[in-house]
Amino acid sequence: MRRGDQFVKNILAGICLIASAISASFPAWSDESQLKACGHQDYPPWNWESQGQIQGACADVTRELFGRLGVKVDLSYVGPWKRCQKAVEKGDVDVNICAFINPERQTYSTFTATPMGYNQNAVFVKKGNEFPFTQWADLKGKRAAMVLGVSIGQAFDTFLASSVQVEWVPDYKSAFMMLNHGRIDFVPFGRESGLTKLATLNMSADIIPLEHPITTGNLHISISKKSRWRHLLPEIEKMLQAPGYRQWVKDRLNKNIQIYSAEQTARKQP
Repeated sequence: MRRGDQFVKNILAGICLIASAISASFPAWSDESQLKACGHQDYPPWNWESQGQIQGACADVTRELFGRLGVKVDLSYVGPWKRCQKAVEKGDVDVNICAFINPERQTYSTFTATPMGYNQNAVFVKKGNEFPFTQWADLKGKRAAMVLGVSIGQAFDTFLASSVQVEWVPDYKSAFMMLNHGRIDFVPFGRESGLTKLATLNMSADIIPLEHPITTGNLHISISKKSRWRHLLPEIEKMLQAPGYRQWVKDRLNKNIQIYSAEQTARKQP
């Protein structure tokens, strides 16, 4: 039996009584047993928007874990990343499926203590324009592009604001195009997500990540402080710590890289 498959079995065994009790209260997928969730619209393989839905590994995790508690997850697209966060703040959306913790987000949502996944952030540069990078200070005075609403953690966000000339753009395609044309020096982006995005843009030969990471970030599930589903967070926490969970997430990431690449290839077909 694969370790990823064992994870699901462990979840079933560990929360059987809890899931049964909640399911008894909500016998069908009614409005009462459905929560609204959102995520970044352009961060594959973790999450992306496709045909009006948020897809990806974070979406898979959220559907699986809340589903085990008898709650259906509605991942209908609510808008770009910044709008997703604002919706969670207002309580229009219950769950942010995966995000870095920062003080602003903690004012309006409660995060799991255990990360749902780990995302290494890298410095992407135009091939041939590499520069030494072993510490943040090596980026001082350089030009970067960041997607609106994106955080790479409070400390690095603060460093960027004080030491780097940042251009804010609507998506990573725009950021990589600017980098390829020499208008900026680097793009900070998740290593796996960046490589996936570059492959679909046919830019893998033009842009590469530097070896040393900016950070290794923890991605967390969070629930709006205005959501009626806040009481489920302790049970989600237990499932994140279940044996086999980490391998299962790796399997979902690999699967979603394939799904995203196939989807983008299909879109290019005449």
